[in-house]
Amino acid sequence: MSYTVLHLEKAKGNDSAMSAHIERTVHPKNADKARTHLNRELILYPKGIKNRTSAIRYRIDHAEIKRKISSNQVRAIRVLLSGTHETMKSIEKSGKLDYWCEDNLNWLKETFGEDNLVSAVLHMDEKTPHIHATIVPIVNGERRMSKKENNTAERYKKKDPNINRLCADDIMTRNKLKHYQNTYAVAMQKYGLKRGIEGSEAKHISTSEYYRDLYSKNELLNKEYAKQQLELKKLEKDISSKKIISNFANVLTGSKTKKLERENEQIKKELNAITTTKENEKGKLEESILKLENTLGNQNKAFDKLLKYHPEIRDSLPIITECEKLGFNQDLIRLLLEKKEIYIKGEIYSSRHFKSFSVDNLKLSIEYDDKEKAKVLKIEGLSSQNWLDEKYKESLRLKSQNNNHVLKSDMKNQR
Repeated sequence: MSYTVLHLEKAKGNDSAMSAHIERTVHPKNADKARTHLNRELILYPKGIKNRTSAIRYRIDHAEIKRKISSNQVRAIRVLLSGTHETMKSIEKSGKLDYWCEDNLNWLKETFGEDNLVSAVLHMDEKTPHIHATIVPIVNGERRMSKKENNTAERYKKKDPNINRLCADDIMTRNKLKHYQNTYAVAMQKYGLKRGIEGSEAKHISTSEYYRDLYSKNELLNKEYAKQQLELKKLEKDISSKKIISNFANVLTGSKTKKLERENEQIKKELNAITTTKENEKGKLEESILKLENTLGNQNKAFDKLLKYHPEIRDSLPIITECEKLGFNQDLIRLLLEKKEIYIKGEIYSSRHFKSFSVDNLKLSIEYDDKEKAKVLKIEGLSSQNWLDEKYKESLRLKSQNNNHVLKSDMKNQR
C-alpha cells in the first residue's frame, strides 16, 4: 500500500544540529554524496538571510511579538513530508516530483501560514525523496488556558486576541495533528498516496532517532557484508589451494581431504542457490515495479484523454478539493458543479481557522476569476478563503463583545 508520511516535531533551542543536517554542512552517513547536488531549497530566503537558523530568527524578529520570549520556548517546528518509498521513486521517475513539491508547499502555506514557512528543502541524496520544512509557530487568537488560569482569569484584563504570539503548543494539539494528517492525505491523493491507518498503535519517533536507527542498521549491514566477504574470500582461497595440492593431500591425508572438498563443494552449491534466489527476487521486484509504472502510465493516458474531451474537468478538480475541505458531501458538490450557483443552509468548516460556521441561505457559485485565470468557488461573491477570513474576524468581534458584556455584568453585581 502507498501511504503519506507526515511527521511534526518541536525543535529545541536554535536547532543548529538539524540545520547542519538539512543544509548538508555535515554530511550524514546514509546520504549519497554523488546525489547531494540534486537537493533543493524550495523557499527563497529574505534579503540578507543565508541559512535556516537566520530565517527562523528573522521571522520571530519581524512578527511584532509583544510578549517576552523565554529562553526555553520552542522557536521552530520541524515537518517531514514524504511517502512510501516505491511510490515516491515512481513520482520521481515519471517527472512529477516538481508538482509534488509545489503541492506540498501549497499545503504548508495554507495550513500554517505563508509567513511562518521559513524553509523547505528537498533531499534527493537519501533512499526516499522527502522534504524537510521548518515552521515558526507564530499564532494569534485567544490562547488556551489551564484550569488554574481559568479560575483566576477574572482578575486580569484580557489581552487583544489578534496580537501575534509564539506558541508551538497551539499548533501541536492532538486534534490539530489529526487534522493535518487528514488534509495532507487529501492534497496527496492525486499521487496515489493515502492516509495511514487512523488510530494505529504505531508511534512516531523523532527525526534524530530515525537517523540514528538508520545509521545503526547501516553499520550492522556493512559489518555483516564485510564478514561475509571475508568468509567468501577465505573459502575461495581454500578451494584454490586444495586444487593445487590435491594429489599431495590425497597421499598425506587420504579421506580427510576428500571429506573437506565435499564440504566445500556443498558450501559452493548453497552459495549458488542463495545467489539464484536473490536474482529471482530481484527479477520479481523489477517486474512488479514495471507493472506499476505501466498501470500509472495507462491511468495518466486515460486521464489525459478524458481532459481532451472534457477540458472543464481541469477547473473542476481544485473546486472539488476546496468543497471537500469545507465539509460538503458528494451530492452537494455534484449539484454545485451542475447548476454553477446554489444556496445552502447548515455549516461550513474552515481548515485554516479550525472552526465551523453556521450559515443560512448562503450563496455558492462557480465563477471565472481574472486573477486566477480559471473558474473558482466563490461564497457570496468572494473567494472562499476571503469569505472564511471575514467570517472568522466577525466571530472574534462577537466573542470579544460578549466577553466585555459578561465582565461588565460581573463588576456590576460585585458592587
